[in-house]
Amino acid sequence: MTKTVETQQRLDRIETKIDKLAEAIISLARAEEKLVQLENDKKFLMEQMIKFEDRLLRVERNNSETAASLSFISKFFWIGMSAIGAAIIGMWFSNSSN
Repeated sequence: MTKTVETQQRLDRIETKIDKLAEAIISLARAEEKLVQLENDKKFLMEQMIKFEDRLLRVERNNSETAASLSFISKFFWIGMSAIGAAIIGMWFSNSSN
């Protein structure tokens, strides 16, 4: 009978250890699933960052082109204003000398 009790206790300890191992394996599987999900999220975020970087570069390029056009228009406007001002002053001086 003592041998049976010892055997039962030993089997109980083995069963407890097996249960703990099963729990550990389940925990590892869950951790692996979380790592896979994190990796997928990281890939998605990197793709989004690349898209936003490309978009930002396009906006910067467009901004540079717009700034160059605006600079030309501004210079042309001031040349025109100077010519008009010179014409008005010229007409004023020509009328006052008569």
